[in-house]
Amino acid sequence: FTPNPGGATGGAYSLNDPSNHVFHPLHEGIQEYKLEIFNRWGELLFVSEDIWVGWDGYYRGTLSPMGVYVYRVTATCVTGRKIEETGDVTLFR
Repeated sequence: FTPNPGGATGGAYSLNDPSNHVFHPLHEGIQEYKLEIFNRWGELLFVSEDIWVGWDGYYRGTLSPMGVYVYRVTATCVTGRKIEETGDVTLFR
């Protein structure tokens, strides 16, 4: 994803926005949710428990360096199914 270089946005996004300024999972039918972003040293950079708030690429008000970051998503669907996924996301500047 390519964060907005104009400053932190707070991570709010719309599924219909094609700008790709906020990293967020695609979702449907989620009841509980947690997104965590880590740097390559395992330092926690971002946490959201709001399904409509993703990572805008900023950490402590500063745009993070271009590179690969690790995400972890845990969620519970309205059907009761539990989801736990990890992966990587590349931040381009």
